[in-house]
Amino acid sequence: MTSPGDGDIPRTRPGRLTKPAQFEAVLAGGRSKGSRSFLARALPNVENGPRLGLIVGKKAAPRSVDRNRVKRLARIVHRQLAAEIGDLDVVVQLRGSPRNRDNAALFKELEELLRALVS
Repeated sequence: MTSPGDGDIPRTRPGRLTKPAQFEAVLAGGRSKGSRSFLARALPNVENGPRLGLIVGKKAAPRSVDRNRVKRLARIVHRQLAAEIGDLDVVVQLRGSPRNRDNAALFKELEELLRALVS
């Protein structure tokens, strides 16, 4: 899906859940695992490879800087574990504020959570 003059850059985001129906399917039928700061759910998909959906609301993290940090870390972890994850749609939801936690702790928590979800 490209438009003239945009350098043939695709407008879709491969590897991401973008539509409400995609999120609802994973939330309704997926297996789940939780940790201190996150809740993750996964559902096998047929042809799309590993995809990630993020639910990072203002209630859990009022500051946009914290919400963006969590989303960035989740995307990095998902990208690094894509081979292990296989053809799963994964939705990661933030449970509480990450404000007092450093990136290394959040990264490790996300990594352990996704690995536990796959196994």
